[in-house]
Amino acid sequence: MYIEKNTTEIDGQGANLRSIQSWLQQQLLLPGPDMRIENHICSTSKLSSRQHLAIYQRSYIIRLRECMALQFPALAYALGEDLFQNFTDVFLGEHPSHSYTLADLGKGFAQFLEESRPDQDAYVKESWPDFMIELARFEYQINTAFDEQVIQKETHYSSQDDDDLILTPVLHLFKHRFPISIYYKAYIGDQKPSLPFEQESYAVLIRRDYKLGLFEIHPSQYIFLKHLKEHGSVEMAKHMFVEEYSFSEEEIEKFWNLWKTKWLEEGFFDL
Repeated sequence: MYIEKNTTEIDGQGANLRSIQSWLQQQLLLPGPDMRIENHICSTSKLSSRQHLAIYQRSYIIRLRECMALQFPALAYALGEDLFQNFTDVFLGEHPSHSYTLADLGKGFAQFLEESRPDQDAYVKESWPDFMIELARFEYQINTAFDEQVIQKETHYSSQDDDDLILTPVLHLFKHRFPISIYYKAYIGDQKPSLPFEQESYAVLIRRDYKLGLFEIHPSQYIFLKHLKEHGSVEMAKHMFVEEYSFSEEEIEKFWNLWKTKWLEEGFFDL
């Protein structure tokens, strides 16, 4: 009886707490007139309940804006501070984070940009929103790659034989309509890049010893690495590459030996 009664009280308190938390989050992200402020926040001799809430609203929004700018620095530069801030404020209001960590704050931001692009209903669409959307997806992938959990293999091979070569666990391939990786590296190199023209590009992102490496690759290398990542076998990747490009086995071996040497140096394989 005691446990059942106490559990009911706790459940009721928990439900009330969740209601207050939901209300406060709504007020922080989308502030507006609400007559219940005095019911949830006490006034003091120096500040009213509304003034107390206003302090939290300003500091909370500023903190979230800072986190978004840290997760999407190149995008913030490309859009400009005011436009980026406008997009993030609306995004955070419509998609408040439910994660325990702010590292997930920007999840879904690229999808939001795609759904809210200004030329959504236009018959002829502009290309710059597509660039921004690709850049947002790319930067979020970079953020998640730092903390990506992988299963470490128990046995490491020092052999460089084809049969022993395994791609490093954190390796992501990118195919873009725009030169995204080049633009990103120009930005972090403080080169102040201009918005690029449409130009198909390919890149690979790897993590080795919790350091990220970003490399531009050719379309044929992208196809080969895609097969290698999917099947985990150099021989299978060669076979599928030969079929796709109609190359001879001698030609693919020539390409492979050049790529293998370069990719071993750059850390593409888990040795």
